[in-house]
Amino acid sequence: MALYLLAQRAHARRRRRLPQERVFKPRIQFLNMPEEQVMRRYQLNPEMIRDLCHALERDLQPSTGRSHALPVYVKVTAALNFYTSGTFQTPAGDAAGISQASMSRCVSQVTTALTRRANAYIRFPFQPRQQARTKEEFLRIAGFPNVLGTLGCTHVALKPPSDHENLYRNPLRFHSMNMQLVCDANGMITHVVAEFPGSVPDAHILSCSSLRGIFEGHQNMNGWLLGDGTYPLKPWLLTPVETAETAAEQRYNTAHMATQAVVGRTVGALKGRFRCLDRAGGVLQYSPLKVCHIFVACCVLHNMAVGRGIAMPEGVELRARQPAQASPHPEPLSQESQCLRQELITSYFS
Repeated sequence: MALYLLAQRAHARRRRRLPQERVFKPRIQFLNMPEEQVMRRYQLNPEMIRDLCHALERDLQPSTGRSHALPVYVKVTAALNFYTSGTFQTPAGDAAGISQASMSRCVSQVTTALTRRANAYIRFPFQPRQQARTKEEFLRIAGFPNVLGTLGCTHVALKPPSDHENLYRNPLRFHSMNMQLVCDANGMITHVVAEFPGSVPDAHILSCSSLRGIFEGHQNMNGWLLGDGTYPLKPWLLTPVETAETAAEQRYNTAHMATQAVVGRTVGALKGRFRCLDRAGGVLQYSPLKVCHIFVACCVLHNMAVGRGIAMPEGVELRARQPAQASPHPEPLSQESQCLRQELITSYFS
């Protein structure tokens, strides 16, 4: 009897030492789903997702010959699930049929692949023909001439690093990265700066960006940007008249506000489609650098969707951007800038 009990215990020990069999969750291919369901889950249509898989295939193709390596379409749809759901990795990973660890790797790989292609999809209108088309499209909004883009910033919430927490607390009293973008009249993003913590004022981000060099260093840049009162008036950046006294100045401000509103609607569309960027969807649990990469990746996807005419999902509210915060150290108005703005008001709004 004792020998029988010893044999049973030895068999039980051997069974405990055996590796557990891996459990592979069922995966749903987006091509087998109705288009309405694909749009609801990924906020993009099946054709664009298929083309995206082909475009990123070289970066995402499994380097291993294992039979259970994740295929490209699983990586892409898993990352899209994360970008668009505004949830964290476990729920999004469950929807994609993969583990949390695999979900994290998919988000990282797809984000890296998209940011590598940012220059191909986020492009400023340098060529004269591009500039002429951009100006004409802006002119149709409210009659404001020679506009090459509208400028603004938006905050993307994150869990701040413990050693520099105060740097990330913005004037709206939550932790974030402050992202600058320029867009055209169609809501296409043409310039992005994603590197500054939430406490950095919008005007300082502008002063550190390449926009000044673009306008002052290129002879063929014939036009200007529009920005709100957060920014200093420059020959290439027109802001509202602080105290409009004449009818012409009021008309200028009205046209400026209507045209400048494009950037607010673009931010609303971007965050409405990619809920991971919206504070209502939660706080991103990533490093500041990774949050910036995710933002750029979502900007690339946004431009791809706008370029293909993919409509926003129903129920998404295109909100204006958060109220501007005045710079604590506004630059003095230059005489050249004031004269240029006054000449424009006299010529077009009198």
